[in-house]
Amino acid sequence: MKTRVVAAMSGGVDSAVAAGLLAEAGYEVVGVTMQMYAPTKPSYAKSCCGADDFDDARRSAAILGIPHYVLHFEETFERNVVARFADDYLSGRTPNPCVACNNFVKLGTLRDYADRLGAQYVATGHYARIEHEPKGVRLFRGTRAKDQAYALAQLSPAQLSRLLLPLGTLTKEETRAHASRLGLPVHDKPESQDICFVEGGDYRDVLVQRGYGTGAPGEMRDGRGAVVGAHEGIAGYTVGQRAGIGGAEAPQYVTRIDAATNTIVIGREDELLSPGLLAGHVNLIRPERFAGETDVLAMIRYRATPVRARARVDGETLQVRFDEPQRAVTPGQLIALLDLSGEEVLAGATIAEALP
Repeated sequence: MKTRVVAAMSGGVDSAVAAGLLAEAGYEVVGVTMQMYAPTKPSYAKSCCGADDFDDARRSAAILGIPHYVLHFEETFERNVVARFADDYLSGRTPNPCVACNNFVKLGTLRDYADRLGAQYVATGHYARIEHEPKGVRLFRGTRAKDQAYALAQLSPAQLSRLLLPLGTLTKEETRAHASRLGLPVHDKPESQDICFVEGGDYRDVLVQRGYGTGAPGEMRDGRGAVVGAHEGIAGYTVGQRAGIGGAEAPQYVTRIDAATNTIVIGREDELLSPGLLAGHVNLIRPERFAGETDVLAMIRYRATPVRARARVDGETLQVRFDEPQRAVTPGQLIALLDLSGEEVLAGATIAEALP
């Protein structure tokens, strides 16, 4: 009897090839496209929920000879991704909605659907590797040009144990070659970019259009507490961005966002450097590696170069100290901890604050 797997099919080339490779490997594949929001831009702009995307997923499934269904996940996506996205910005944090989508939608609601179908696994087109071993599951980075393991670092071992990633050892060019070999119509489809539901390129438009707003106007202060300007709402700012204050001797940057006082703190670029951070929502994929202080490589944002650091878990808090100070440690972003080879993801957490 074949092992059943639910393959998330967005209408793009990655997810279609993932489904095709699993079918070739002998799995019983069920293709599922998730309707998560109602796009307003043309599908090829960068959305993954347009009618053309659904058609592409359906056509790809038909060519592969697998069943295909469209599921309506708008409510759970709004609640677990968009609302969290807005709350983070309005609380002075900079969110990563793709991480929330992986946790709560793809390996949350979709996994529940897989359970109802009697499917053992969920599959996606992420470029990362998973090894299912008797002692537990392990997460590894994919090929460097497309590595997406960072975005999976807050998936629990239980979630990872239900996940298949057929593209983990491939490059994008190899994936497109597989698509051509399989006769898939999406073999040359442009790649989607950025945050799927931020169609116009400015996340603030999403906050306004959906009624969240960007917060009340407030003061900009320097590191000494002196008022140097005004802002139009803290949700419009993120740590590390240029502040645009006229008359300053040197360029000024957002160094901290204080939601409690509705204040943006600015300073010189060297004031963005931090020796470490505190993080919460700690997810230990390899908990045995964190019995004491652990030498790791740390990624503090997507596509960041991993840097050497020392990590310690104290209850529900992760403390990380870098060997060299890092620029713009940003609350709300994910930190992924890797082993010293830079290949295996050991843990993930959400940055709460930069150490002064």
